[in-house]
Formats: sequence, C-alpha cells, structure tokens
Amino acid sequence: MSRAHILRFAFTLSCLVPSSMAAQVPVELQEAIRARDEATAKADAATWDRLTTDDFTVVIADGTLMTKAERLAQFKTQKALTPVPAQHEQIQRYGDVFVRRYRNADAWILAIWVKDGGGWRVAAVQVTTAKK
Repeated sequence: MSRAHILRFAFTLSCLVPSSMAAQVPVELQEAIRARDEATAKADAATWDRLTTDDFTVVIADGTLMTKAERLAQFKTQKALTPVPAQHEQIQRYGDVFVRRYRNADAWILAIWVKDGGGWRVAAVQVTTAKK
C-alpha cells in the first residue's frame, strides 16, 4: 500500500472512527510535536525540515495546496513569532499513524504523524479557518 493510500486511510479513520480513549502518545512523538511547533513559530527551517516527510503536503485555509519545498521557501520570508500553545488538542492513534487535531489562534489544524527511518515526522497537514 502506498504512502498516499495510508494517509487517505488514516484521514478517513480520523473522520469516521471516534476514539473514546486517549491515545498513548510516545514520548518521542510528544518531543517531536513540541520541537516542530517551536520550529514553525520561529521559522527554523532546518528543524522543521527534519521533522517533515519528503512528500509532505499542506492544504491551507484558503484551499491552496503546498509541497514541502514550497512551504520551506516561505520560511525564508517568515518572521519568528512567539509560539502559541495548542488549544483543544487531541492526539489519536490509528495503527502506526497518529492524528493530531488542535486549534491554534483562528484555525483548526489536522496533522498526520508517521514514524519512518527519520523518526516521527509530519506527512500531511490540513488547516481550516475556525468559526468564532
């Protein structure tokens, strides 16, 4: 099964199969999440790159699809920000994949975390504008 099929399956599960129990989140994944959030806020391209799969894609709130290379290019023009703590965070395990849902300021973010030879890394992100 290709990585794209696995990601679609994980996303479908995240929408259709609610979990009544909190996921047992590995310590290494917790650290990777913290480090990537901080790297995103601080425009730390090297750390963000290390914690992101090569075939990463993100769909931002306006519907624009960006590849890893396109998102990395944005870091060159992005100013560092103070990290904003995630609100309403949920992390659920589906087999070998973890799905993280959270609100950050005015957006809901869904991130798919996978473990590969590079450790825990984000494979896909969906950003949706949050209703007030």
